[in-house]
Amino acid sequence: MVRTSKPNQDPGEKKPLSDAVALITGGSRGIGRAIARQLAILGASVAICGRDIAALEEAALDVAKLGVPVHSQVADIAKSGDIADFVAKTETELGPITILVNNAGIGLFGPAHEKTEADWDRVLTTNLKSVFLVSRAVAPSMIRRGSGDIINISSLAGKNTFAGGGIYCASKWGVVGTPLRRCLRRTSLTPWKPSLRKAREAS
Repeated sequence: MVRTSKPNQDPGEKKPLSDAVALITGGSRGIGRAIARQLAILGASVAICGRDIAALEEAALDVAKLGVPVHSQVADIAKSGDIADFVAKTETELGPITILVNNAGIGLFGPAHEKTEADWDRVLTTNLKSVFLVSRAVAPSMIRRGSGDIINISSLAGKNTFAGGGIYCASKWGVVGTPLRRCLRRTSLTPWKPSLRKAREAS
């Protein structure tokens, strides 16, 4: 599914990010959807992707109500082909991407020795490899223009390990350590989650 909405905007209203195009992975729910909404409130055109068609459509309509152009597309950020298509369609519909938010992620918890190689691959691919793949697809145009912002959503698990979080923590430590600096601003954010604090205290 690909959907692009271009509502009429008040030309006299200039917002801080009116000239920005923001691409948010995992933007159909949770933190990603909240980020998409806030960037839209600040005036940015928004592109979001996800794998749940219903959730993606609902999020796209919600963001579009804020009066900004929105592009939404079903995409698997573990697949280079899906990423390339999503980035290309976003730039065709909205313009050059100036803000990338690598938000997509999954959690898998429990004793590491009880997990499978497939479990490891799934978490590391979604949480870490996708940061590399999407950034690689977006960064070249940012470098050519000499500006851009790449924001990686990490976790306190990327700084402090906790019992049962071995695989998840490894993925988020990797996100914190991913170097993407070249004519770009790169930021890793670590949202605080009470559930993480409880897990650490229990251990």
